[in-house]
This record gives sequence, structure tokens and C-alpha cells, in this order.
Amino acid sequence: MRVTVLGSGTAVPSFERFPAGHLVQAEGLHVAVDLGPGVLRRLAQAGVDPAQLDAVYLTHYHTDHCADLAALLFALRSPRYAGRKRLRVAGGPGLRAFLHGLAAVWPWAVAKGYELEALETGPGRADLGALRIEGFAVQHTDASLAWRVTAADGATVTFSGDADLGKDLLAASRAAELFVCDAAFPDSLRQEGHLTPGLAARLAAEARVGTLCLTHFYPECDGHDLAAQARAHFAGPLVLARDLDAFDVRPGAARLVAR
Repeated sequence: MRVTVLGSGTAVPSFERFPAGHLVQAEGLHVAVDLGPGVLRRLAQAGVDPAQLDAVYLTHYHTDHCADLAALLFALRSPRYAGRKRLRVAGGPGLRAFLHGLAAVWPWAVAKGYELEALETGPGRADLGALRIEGFAVQHTDASLAWRVTAADGATVTFSGDADLGKDLLAASRAAELFVCDAAFPDSLRQEGHLTPGLAARLAAEARVGTLCLTHFYPECDGHDLAAQARAHFAGPLVLARDLDAFDVRPGAARLVAR
């Protein structure tokens, strides 16, 4: 399984970081987890065409995690994509209302020339092909889900989305080879609904994850030693995400292979 960070930033614009987005490539499938504004460009930089996407799994409906879904749906109306494979869009409660709202404002976001599957789900299994995909309720919005993706060989990656501490996030990340985790603010500036490097690291240690990848950095993180804050609690492999970081995830290990 290959996991690529498409965006390691937030709603606050950054020259170096696009908002939230990730790509999972496994079992012949291409799955985006969140599509923040501008992230489609990062997808292109990762060498993936929209025609290759099988699904988009959204952690929640804040703009910095889903704005480029509208851009994707518009792009897929191009004649070049006519007859493409079905696209699944999965998310928590409110997904259908969200898609209907997009269609009301932008009729050109309605699927044309291909099938769109809207999978509105709560916590539980939301498998795709040979990928086992599980949603876990996390504390951020009423619709927020962390996603745990497991390949046929057992390799697992968990995406926290925006989240606060909770038993469900602990369960979602348990023994994952790679845990891609919200660390929005430094420990000294903790905000409700988000984790910090220290809190994420404590959670990762308790869950016994393999590699911890901290992401979703607000500008308030600049000038702080985020790695030191995490290292105080987690001794395993640690990565502070940058856009287009890519990991090779196999049973028992996750390795940064591109930066």
C-alpha cells in the first residue's frame, strides 16, 4: 500500500502546504481521503489522473477537507471522462444533503457520463473492493469520522481527520502501521476539537502504532519544536508531514519513500 500526503495544511493559506488531503493506492484502487481546496493539483503532481480515482472518503464537511470535491465533480463532466468507472463518495451523516447543496449552487457538480455512488454512513464498515475500510466516530463535528484502511495483506493506515482525544480514535489507530494524525497546534496552544503533537504522540504510544505522521499544521505551529513535543511521548518512527510525502506501508512497517 502506498500512502501520499496531498495536503498537510489547513484552512489558513500557506505557501508550502495545501489543505487536507491524502491518497491511498492499494489492491489496484485509488482512494482519496479528504480533498481540501487545491488538492487536485497535488493529485496531479503525484501522477494520478481523476480518471483513476475509485473513491473519495471524507472525514467531515469543513471546507478545508472537502472543497475540491466540487472541483473534481466538475472536472469529471469533461467528455474525456465519459464512461469512466463508478466513483464512490463516502462520508458521515449529512453527505447526501451536502451533495444536494453543491448541486443546487453548482448544477455542473452533478455527475454526467458516469455513475456516482453516495455512501452516507456512520461508524462501521464501508469496504471498497479488497480494501477493508472502517469509520470511527471522532470528536470534532457531529459527522466526523476517522478512517482505518486495511489492505489484503493486513497493512493498515489510519487517518484521524480533525479530532480530539477519545476512545474511538484510540480504537481506530490501534496497531496501525501508519497513523496520519491531526496535530493542528503546538502543545502550548491547544484548541478544543484538535490534537497537538504531544497529545497525538501519547495516543500513538497507547495504540502501539508503527509510524506516526503528524499533519494539519496551522501557522501557529511555526517556530515550535513539534518533533520534540511528540518525542516526549512516542519513541517510534515520527514524520512531520510535508505535501507529497509518500509512504510504503507493509505488514509490520511503514517507511517514508518520497519527500
